[in-house]
Amino acid sequence: MSISPQDDRLWVPLLTHYRRQGQAVEIDPDRIAAHVSFIRPWVRQFLLAGSTGDGWEMSLEQLLVLVRLTARPDLFQGTRFLVGALRPTTEGVIEWARAVESTLGDMKTPAGEYCGFAVCPPVDANASQSDIVRHYERVLAETRSEIAVYQLPQVTHCSIEPETMRTLAANPRITMFKDTSGKDVVALSGFTGPRLVRGAEGDYVDMLQPTGLYQGWLLSTGNAFGSQLRRMLDLLEAGRREEAQAVSRVLTVVVNEMFAAAAKLPFGNPFSNANRAVDHLWAYGSGWEKAPAPLTISGNELPRELLETASDLIGRFPALSDRGYIG
Repeated sequence: MSISPQDDRLWVPLLTHYRRQGQAVEIDPDRIAAHVSFIRPWVRQFLLAGSTGDGWEMSLEQLLVLVRLTARPDLFQGTRFLVGALRPTTEGVIEWARAVESTLGDMKTPAGEYCGFAVCPPVDANASQSDIVRHYERVLAETRSEIAVYQLPQVTHCSIEPETMRTLAANPRITMFKDTSGKDVVALSGFTGPRLVRGAEGDYVDMLQPTGLYQGWLLSTGNAFGSQLRRMLDLLEAGRREEAQAVSRVLTVVVNEMFAAAAKLPFGNPFSNANRAVDHLWAYGSGWEKAPAPLTISGNELPRELLETASDLIGRFPALSDRGYIG
């Protein structure tokens, strides 16, 4: 089924993969390339350096490594991409956004279509709605790109209220609102404006318009279960809603269990760790136990227990190949 990029309802915050370089941990472009190539049949829209991609933890230099990867046509031709500018302060967001804009300006035309930044409110539990508006207004004034407003109270400790989002949406450079809160307050308010995408997992089909609240998803599980998410969208397009809901129910259970297992780790983002574990199995197939455990940005490896949990859970889907996508 041919879908124009603007009509595609699936965005995915791409995992960032790492390797050891002496005592340091660095981004592994080859491993990222293998992962992108694997999910490209189902995923055509990416958020680089989102929460799942360690955007809050990485350095500016690491972020720019990811941005430069978008010049590769073998990976990003025919895709669209956002870049996370995930900093705790307004000044930090502006600094990183300008660095990304400068880097893109120095590059040859990216292979994919650049769609701007994902920007959260400031990390401040005491931020008022006026503070949040001023934050975005300053970012808009001091950068050139389009902006996807990113609701993530789990990190920022403050939330964008519906009327605040209506105020922000008056600026034509605000092109998307992503809500990962799980509370859906803005969408439930009857908000109409920029594209609404849901970042919270579960109940996938029921959350999509016309019967649900959102026009699309921006989901970490596209790294591990992109084929299932695309299958749901294809079934919906074909008018086979009951079949799509059946896939949705199974995936909801699997993802909830996987995230619960990952949440027990004392390091890292549970969404990132869960997807990294499942991706490891797709990468190495039935030989996953012999492959080095996935490395996180902190330098910790995922424990075998989490990988075994992932292996048990994905047994509910088609069996692992012998070789995996890395071999």
